[in-house]
Amino acid sequence: MLSGFHHVTLNVTDLSRARAFYEGVLGFEVDQDFPGRKLRLRVGESRARLVLRPPPSAVDADRFSEYRIGLDHVSFGASRADLDRLANALAAAGVPANLEHDPLGPAVLCFRDPDNIALEFFEEP
Repeated sequence: MLSGFHHVTLNVTDLSRARAFYEGVLGFEVDQDFPGRKLRLRVGESRARLVLRPPPSAVDADRFSEYRIGLDHVSFGASRADLDRLANALAAAGVPANLEHDPLGPAVLCFRDPDNIALEFFEEP
């Protein structure tokens, strides 16, 4: 029986820069650090983890694109208060973000990480 996602791994060009963004700006908590190799982050209260690692062989100009086969974006659940807090943290860090909310539905905060990976926080009750 499936119990949900265990982890999602994202290849990043600069592990230190990614850590500063995910831990410092977004507030994710480091679960395990394998210096220079990978970093595991807690995803809220869930047992799931987000793993950041440099790819085995990166091309210097390589950037994420949701138009290629594979990942389109990663979405995390959050409260409305957390969406507002994260929108402020992103603005303070100079990260372009779009907080959209439909009066009849949930709000969503869309932005990109330093490697252009599309991320969103989706309002959950």
